[in-house]
Amino acid sequence: MSSTVPGPLRFGLLGAARIGPDALLTPAKSHSEVVVDAVACRDPARGIKYARTHGIRRHYTGPGCYQQLLDDSEIDVVYVALPNALHFEWTMRALEAGKHVLVEKPIADAAHEARQIFALAEKKGLVVLEAIHFTFHPATQRVKAIIDSGELGNVKSIVAEFAVPSILSSLFFLKDDIRFRYDLGGGCTMDMGVYPLAAIRYLTGSESTAPKVRTATALGQPATTRIDRGMHAAFEFPSSVTGETYADFAMPGWGPFGLIPRMPKLSVKVALEGGDIEYYNYPLAGSYHWIKVKPRKGRARTEKAYKHPDGTGDASWTTYRYQLEAFVDKVRGRTPQYWTDPQTTVLQMECVEGMYAAAGMPPRIRSTYTTPVI
Repeated sequence: MSSTVPGPLRFGLLGAARIGPDALLTPAKSHSEVVVDAVACRDPARGIKYARTHGIRRHYTGPGCYQQLLDDSEIDVVYVALPNALHFEWTMRALEAGKHVLVEKPIADAAHEARQIFALAEKKGLVVLEAIHFTFHPATQRVKAIIDSGELGNVKSIVAEFAVPSILSSLFFLKDDIRFRYDLGGGCTMDMGVYPLAAIRYLTGSESTAPKVRTATALGQPATTRIDRGMHAAFEFPSSVTGETYADFAMPGWGPFGLIPRMPKLSVKVALEGGDIEYYNYPLAGSYHWIKVKPRKGRARTEKAYKHPDGTGDASWTTYRYQLEAFVDKVRGRTPQYWTDPQTTVLQMECVEGMYAAAGMPPRIRSTYTTPVI
């Protein structure tokens, strides 16, 4: 699955997405093997403005722009930043065009779609990665190292949260945001919700197995909109370890009439036999985080980790930049410091499907794209 392309890898963006600067454009500036060379956007005015604003050399616009970018022989890698419901189709089309793919989470709207993506990538000898970026960061890996060391004994329970207070929600989500549209694969569990789910699976070493969804409660108006504004779910892992996740686009306040705003929820809390660990700001650990280790016996301590133990990486790197480092290494045929196994991604989608089913909600809309025979 290595690339023999001389010079930097040339990335093309499918979608002039707001996530683009954080997820790829800014990280690419500090990576000598990456050039963001083109963007495709169906809206001509928006696509031209996006390219000019971010210094992207070329742009494709209009109804056929996505396929035009895929047909561009100068593009080596495609970053899929389209609405969720389009991830499967355009990831498959990119692979069919011989491009490596970095695709925004979730990789697709269903587990069977994810399986087809990885099957095609393997057949074509290409790299595809779902952009759940925080697991590539040294801080997340440090928390797992503390757990795996046995210093605090076995894990008893784990709780991960990622919630935006309602008072701040409008700063992050548009009124007509695609995340609120069922026909585009919307819902909190399909967006913010993948982070706490990935966190409890990664930190408990359950990436190759799917935890059992015990209960799930969708928040907001799921019965009328088919969209979960938020979701609380409880899981059961092997060895009787319990897990909980909570994600919310607009977490209500508390007190009389809910008028008192809450603070954002950005932590993973792990209870072990010999103490507790709290990891704050796990989704964006590169900007700021702390790891509090509280043994039942002995002194508590606070750690931070912005580089790997061997000194590789850089304190200025975001979670997205660490992810890009690993992705380029994989494409180039080198061994990444960390890599997400395809089965981990497939099982992530199985868990998402299980959460929606347990909450009494319909599955996310399936793609109508007809895949090639594999």
